[in-house]
Amino acid sequence: MGAQRWEWKSNHETTTFYADHLPIGIILPFTHDHITATDELTQIGAGVFSWVRHFQVSSSSINVRLLMEFRVPRPMTYGLIPSVSYNGNPWGPGQDVKGFTVDGEPWTFAYHRVAVCGATYSENDDWSVALFAAEGFTGSCSLHPADQQVTHRLLWPEVETPRVYSARDQYAAAYETAAALEAGAVISLRAYLVFTPVQEPRQAWRTMLDIAWQQHEYQHQPRFTCEELWNWGVQYATESLWAEEGHFKGFSIGLAWEAPDWSQSPDMKYEIGWCGQNASLANALLFDYLRSGNQASLDKGLAALDSWAAYAPLANGLFCCHFDPLIGLEHPKDNLQDGCNLGGAATYFFEAHELAARCGVERPGYQTLAFGICDFFVKHQFEDGNLGRAWHNDGTCAATDGTTGCFLVPPLLTAFQLSGQDAYLTAAKRAFAFYMAGLIKHGFTAAGALDTHCIDKESAIPLLRSALMLYRLTGEAEYLQHAVHAAYYLASWQWQHTVHYAPGTALAELAYDTFGGTSVSTQHHHIDPYALSFLDAWLQLADLTGNLVWKQRAQAVWSNGMLGISDGQLRVMGKLRPVGSQDEGFYHTRWGNPFNVSQWLVAWPTAFRLEVLRSLTDWSLLDAAKP
Repeated sequence: MGAQRWEWKSNHETTTFYADHLPIGIILPFTHDHITATDELTQIGAGVFSWVRHFQVSSSSINVRLLMEFRVPRPMTYGLIPSVSYNGNPWGPGQDVKGFTVDGEPWTFAYHRVAVCGATYSENDDWSVALFAAEGFTGSCSLHPADQQVTHRLLWPEVETPRVYSARDQYAAAYETAAALEAGAVISLRAYLVFTPVQEPRQAWRTMLDIAWQQHEYQHQPRFTCEELWNWGVQYATESLWAEEGHFKGFSIGLAWEAPDWSQSPDMKYEIGWCGQNASLANALLFDYLRSGNQASLDKGLAALDSWAAYAPLANGLFCCHFDPLIGLEHPKDNLQDGCNLGGAATYFFEAHELAARCGVERPGYQTLAFGICDFFVKHQFEDGNLGRAWHNDGTCAATDGTTGCFLVPPLLTAFQLSGQDAYLTAAKRAFAFYMAGLIKHGFTAAGALDTHCIDKESAIPLLRSALMLYRLTGEAEYLQHAVHAAYYLASWQWQHTVHYAPGTALAELAYDTFGGTSVSTQHHHIDPYALSFLDAWLQLADLTGNLVWKQRAQAVWSNGMLGISDGQLRVMGKLRPVGSQDEGFYHTRWGNPFNVSQWLVAWPTAFRLEVLRSLTDWSLLDAAKP
């Protein structure tokens, strides 16, 4: 479509927006006996409008709820509330928020629950509409589709109805407030309307994300230097997470509070990837030896990798992703091996082989086991390209749904690069095509966050990485386009506004800034720094596309991801935290312990931070305040 001619026309009831004289939708009036509403509309870009509604109170009123509503008089084909609802969350068996209504009443979400302040998005066959609030808005939003129309709504003051999604698959009573307004008061609410032609289904929401990003006056302000973060991360890994049990040497999955101190988790203690990140942490210690000559780092890094390499590989090429069942056993009992951990194992053991050689140590077994994992999936790939989500030790597939198998595509591409064998590239291309088609068709990915079974962000990370690798290997522009699409999907989980928290909460105590953080999944509504795991991919995308927004988003991830890291003097909720530790969960909304933290000092944030730093040759990208 070419450039549209935009106009809007008002009567005493509504304001209708037109593109090339064709109606797109209407602003609904606000009616109240004692409040008059007037609208101020300004076009600020192609299909982008600033909408300020001024509410003038003529007589004191109580129990008032102010509304800004936009209606599209056509049926919705796809709807999105960033980080909360992806077309009503139709995937997965959980009890996360399903659909957009309950018994005809729309789900209403507080501004702090949504990644773009108060944002709702809908599309039909021709046009998409997004409505979101200006930063500083303290109300709520809802998206209400009906048979032949869909209504976008902003509400003030804040409510969450008909219930509050308060923990995984759990709900609390509705949170409802209303305002008491004095005669003569004037309240002005600012929002943005974004109208975008639908050229490809389930993709036009990119424009909303771009416009929302532009509204926040972001300045990269790292709180610690990269050198400090590196040293603290190594210290946390070697002093707080290091564990030796039977023939295991490696890293605990994390620390939990057991009064009077922090203790290593007693359950599911040792994991190769995902939350436990044993292989990545071990590689960080090898890299630390290369940086500093610290022999203790080399010794512990090799000891951890050697433990896993000696006991975890299976004869068929699979790999035991958790070490707990292996302790004291000559042969592991059957337990499922998931695509996320298997992909991590292969990826990091390929890297470990190269790092060990740089350290002057030959460990051919590291590469052998990584190839073994890749060989298994070349042999067992399904006809449609799927690599499966989880596998039994005997090599039978236990589950095929979701996007988790895509974590195996990057190591398959590495196997091709190292060996030159086309079978690896062929398998990788087929798998990538299968998983990318899912994102394009459905508008979401799923099942990568292994403690849930739902729509999430983590499952899209290997899509982004794989697309970038395939583009560099083949030079085919389609793969770069796919990388951009996966990157935008991940960006829909990233907070693009700052939420201010009340004194007395842990988030206020930490001066926590939501901006740049990412929510976990539709089942787990809390922010974490997991975007650290693809920060470098966003930087690569900025270089390849020339779009500096990806660099800004990556820097925002870095700034957010260092919030709550302990320098050894940090107390949170009355508890002193060890050097380098950090919470997994920041409860940015009414979730878990609302507006506080999880008090789960898991291994992966440290591992991903060290991984980012060893992937960059220029730490000033993250240290300095560059655009």
